Amino acid sequence: MSLRRQASILVSLKQDFEANTESLSTWDMSNYMSVCTWKGIECDQKNRSVVSLDISNLNLSGTLSPAITGLRSLVSLSLEGNGFSGGFPSDVHRLEGLRFLNISVNMFSGGMSWEFSHLRELEVLDAYDNEFNCSLPLGVIELPKLNSLNFGGNYFYGEIPPSYGDMVQLNFLSLAGNDLRGVIPAELGNLTNLTQLFLGYYNQFDGGIPPQFGKLVNLVHLDLANCGLTGTIPPELGNLKKLDTLFLQTNQLSGSIPPQIGNMSGLKCLDLSNNELTGDIPNEFSGLHELTLLNLFINRLHGEIPPFIAELPKLEVLKLWQNNFTGTIPSKLGQNGNCLLLTYLDLSQNQLSGPIPVQVSQIHILNYLNVSWNHLNQSLPKELGAIKGLTSADFSHNDFSGSIPEEGQFSVFNYTSFMGNPQLCGYELNPCNHSSNAVLESQDSGSAKPGVPVAVKKLLGINKGCSHDNGLSAEIRTLGRIRHRYIVRLLAFCSNRETNLLVYEYMTNGSLGEVLHGKRGEFLKWDTRLKIAIEAAKGLCYLHHDCSPLIIHRDVKSNNILLNSEFEAHVADFGLAKFLQDTGTSECMSSIAGSYGYIAPEYAYTLKVDEKSDVYSFGVVLLELLTGRRPVGNFGEEGLDIVQWTKLQTNWSKDRVVKILDERLCHIPLDEAKQVYFVAMLCVQEQSVERPTMREVVEMLAQAKQPNAFQKQ
Repeated sequence: MSLRRQASILVSLKQDFEANTESLSTWDMSNYMSVCTWKGIECDQKNRSVVSLDISNLNLSGTLSPAITGLRSLVSLSLEGNGFSGGFPSDVHRLEGLRFLNISVNMFSGGMSWEFSHLRELEVLDAYDNEFNCSLPLGVIELPKLNSLNFGGNYFYGEIPPSYGDMVQLNFLSLAGNDLRGVIPAELGNLTNLTQLFLGYYNQFDGGIPPQFGKLVNLVHLDLANCGLTGTIPPELGNLKKLDTLFLQTNQLSGSIPPQIGNMSGLKCLDLSNNELTGDIPNEFSGLHELTLLNLFINRLHGEIPPFIAELPKLEVLKLWQNNFTGTIPSKLGQNGNCLLLTYLDLSQNQLSGPIPVQVSQIHILNYLNVSWNHLNQSLPKELGAIKGLTSADFSHNDFSGSIPEEGQFSVFNYTSFMGNPQLCGYELNPCNHSSNAVLESQDSGSAKPGVPVAVKKLLGINKGCSHDNGLSAEIRTLGRIRHRYIVRLLAFCSNRETNLLVYEYMTNGSLGEVLHGKRGEFLKWDTRLKIAIEAAKGLCYLHHDCSPLIIHRDVKSNNILLNSEFEAHVADFGLAKFLQDTGTSECMSSIAGSYGYIAPEYAYTLKVDEKSDVYSFGVVLLELLTGRRPVGNFGEEGLDIVQWTKLQTNWSKDRVVKILDERLCHIPLDEAKQVYFVAMLCVQEQSVERPTMREVVEMLAQAKQPNAFQKQ
């Protein structure tokens, strides 16, 4: 094919591109003789034919013309990281010499009815993070040289075909992040050349992990997280001795942890968190000398924390919180150079007793320590203050005694880190200014340092026509026991016949609503907005799923998400909507549960709220973060709110999210914005049963920060 003809095809492709086409300024027919030097083009020097087209990550959009199939000599085609939409040319089979096809991180949609049988040279097919909406294509089975297949992050539905187990030449397979159902076929155990397998996230499978996966002896990375798996962990997985990453978190796996996992001597990352596992930590784990991450939190594990945990030489992150571990913290933690790489240690919400081993102070790079909600006792080791990097520590709700050390980092820890230890002293609570008839109900003996600011919220008193208590005191006692990193801490309650005051920790940067919509002049960059969304979601998730008793917020809104000096989000006013005084009202209990613009549609006819009402309201907050707009007003048509406006602008399609983004934001990672939009629209579904739980919201938002979660590493 002549250079002129090839150049003509490329120029015709460019005509269908939108946005940033100046990056292809060399694509010009006046320069067709130099087509082999055009941006993204490589030619076979002998035949002067275009063999490679790479226009990845140029921020292009528009559609891809079928004319591309006229470049019959193409061996490699990469369109990764753009915003191309519409269908992908179905006659791609004409590129019979194609070996590498990467169309990942675009918005291609529709089906995938390609004649795969003609693409017999294809080795890599990467369609990650698009909008394909069909069943998994069977034609890929006919590709004899295919070694890498990535269909992750789309809308593929139905079941995984058992015949996918016939692609024995594959070394990479990702079907994660779709809408797949049914059982995971045992036939996938025939793919013995696989080194990486991703099947989790959004998929909701029936049944458990096929024991046949124990035959995948070349696997290095196995990710089956968050896909509805039940049953036990097959002991056959212990055969995967090359594995360095095993992610099974956020499923409903039960039973004990198979000791055979200890056979994976090269394992670096093990996450079994957020399941229903029971029993002990197997002694066989003592051989996991390469382990850097061990996540077993939110299970039902019991027994003592084995001493060998403290001797894992490369461990950096250890999260064992919310189990039923008893006994003491391993005394060898930090001793004789043990665990010196540990940066994150969370043993909270267990039944541990005894002291904190003083040897922990030898872990000089530790920056997070949480031992709250245990039965630990004796004094706090003053040596911990010498860990200069320890910026976050929580010793609350234990049985510590004596004085709080004043050395080193102890002087900068928040006073709430020590609450709930009746025998611990060192901080004194400033008394509220109240009349002789008032009652101070402090929630903990630990309290604010003199001079430390607090926030005071006034509740409606009996002088406004309400009974003096009406259950408020009991509710305050419950709320005052709640401790979570992303929830504003209630410190004290002052009450008399004239007024009721709530004393909270002070948040330096006010509310999210004030920052987004106020006149203070702040501007939140995208990274900060996404961080706030994730943190606030985690706070609500704790209220809905993990605290006791479970709590419905009732008034989720941007003004009830407060920001500290580091712009870390904290959920406020949880569970108190029926008590808080609104400006301009004289009623004791609000006649409406929630705030205008945030109220779920079902409230109009049920007059009831549940956790899915909170989810709807949180979806509105996500739209505020995306658009920078208030939930009501300034939408052109009278009566239109932010949810209705967003639906009209985007027609429920995340590839149109650019139409609603805050104009003040620049350089937003499109895949992150699309993911936040996707989560927001799930949250504001009209039918409450179709909305996700806050636990699912947290998982989905966290994936927005991991755009390559389904990509080949």
